[in-house]
Amino acid sequence: MLFKDVSLGPHESEIRFRLIHLWEARNPIKKTLIGLEMLLIDEQGTVIQGFIPPRRIKKYLPEMRQGSLYSLFNFYGSKSKVVYRVASESVTVLFSHNSELSALDDSHVAFVEDRFRFHTYEDFESNCDLRGDLYSMFFTTS
Repeated sequence: MLFKDVSLGPHESEIRFRLIHLWEARNPIKKTLIGLEMLLIDEQGTVIQGFIPPRRIKKYLPEMRQGSLYSLFNFYGSKSKVVYRVASESVTVLFSHNSELSALDDSHVAFVEDRFRFHTYEDFESNCDLRGDLYSMFFTTS
């Protein structure tokens, strides 16, 4: 399955992706961990946001390295957040209780590797009042 085919609801399918970036999402007021946010790219160059809830981070994080390739079985397509959205897709890949993640050591498909440039906080701050999604400001293609 490709990211463009991911819809809302449970999926008993496989998606293959490169993990571009991951970071902790925290509640700024309570300082509590909300989960682990990720940027994922598939073999067609489609970018989607991924999310791991806090109670599942210990299960998946030890296996994950930025830039590595993975296969994920059994996941949930959830609606992307309106605020803080970092990918143009309307669906987020949510790692569910029965998701199975495995590293791809050798892939016959060439995944895009260096497609993004991460902007500074100052870049975001200067663009925050432009009335658009920040994801278009977040990524530039080479």
